Amino acid sequence: MPRAEAQSVERELLQHVLDALDTGLLALDEDRRIVAINDTLARGWGVDRSEVEGKPLSDVFESETERWYLPERGARGESGRAIREVRGSVADREVLMRYSVRSLGDTGGVLVRVEDLVDADSEEEVFRNTERLISLGELSARVAHEIRNPLTGVRTTVQFVASKLRTGDTRRQDLDDVLKELDRIEQIITDLLLFARPQAPRPVPTDAREVLDKVLDNLAIRCKEAGVDVERDFDEELPNVLIDPDMAQQVFLNLAINALQAMPEGGTLRVSTGLRRTRYKKSYVDVVVADTGPGIPDEVKDKIFDPFYTTRSMGTGLGLSISLQIAREHGGNLTARNSAQGGAAFKFSLPALVTPDGDDERDSR
Repeated sequence: MPRAEAQSVERELLQHVLDALDTGLLALDEDRRIVAINDTLARGWGVDRSEVEGKPLSDVFESETERWYLPERGARGESGRAIREVRGSVADREVLMRYSVRSLGDTGGVLVRVEDLVDADSEEEVFRNTERLISLGELSARVAHEIRNPLTGVRTTVQFVASKLRTGDTRRQDLDDVLKELDRIEQIITDLLLFARPQAPRPVPTDAREVLDKVLDNLAIRCKEAGVDVERDFDEELPNVLIDPDMAQQVFLNLAINALQAMPEGGTLRVSTGLRRTRYKKSYVDVVVADTGPGIPDEVKDKIFDPFYTTRSMGTGLGLSISLQIAREHGGNLTARNSAQGGAAFKFSLPALVTPDGDDERDSR
């Protein structure tokens, strides 16, 4: 094989290797022109590789941070290179990029390795929401503590007074009603503390379908009495997720009960699972709980995950907030939308558990 042809084959093989990596790579020459970009980063940026190679980096990735692409000494990551962040605009999209830089020797060029890439707007929204949840959590814990102590005294007094009344005394029924309301307040306080001081998760490899089956089986009688049909559409080869099974059950139960409450006249509860791969080669297991109720009103779409917000007179407004908190603690998310066919659909997403070779850890059953 001629030398030129052999070099061409080697370059093509190298390009295939670079494209197979799940991290983005960007090579710049001494003039900061893009010499090479692998397929992972091109897809993450939303650009065509053939159109950006050879262009100045500043024409493709615009940032107010000057010379962000130069090697820098600083806090070291596991790879031995400084991990930094830069915000910029690429393909009409604001992004936040976590990256490291390595010099390409005497050439004057650099190799940029992109560790993570997210939409800047969504990252800022998550940060703002997290800060707000922390503040509300601290306030909730304080309020719950102040209420619980006197509440115990009130309950004890009511029980004592009730015990002094005769069995047929109508006032006993009034006191029993008071005790029921005290029990409801106690449940609200319990939810407050759970929201403010969540238990430490104990994540283990978990098959989401097994947890869903358990929840739906436990709700079978309730669904039948409510005139609600249950449809299960589970991926037969769904990867495991790393989550505390009890917390996963709590989320699925909250979503299923919300769906039932949205269909007081009966309907269909559809629970489905699936594997989703992002354009940046990340895999997520999605669990969608959908109902055929009236859907989410436009005026409350932005509030349903807010702590203490509820449209139900007997609700605490903490179920969805706690569920969102659990999702984010495990690296996932919880979102809601209205279905085109009618009704609401809540999607609980968690990173798929992958094997050491990078493949999804599928658990066929």
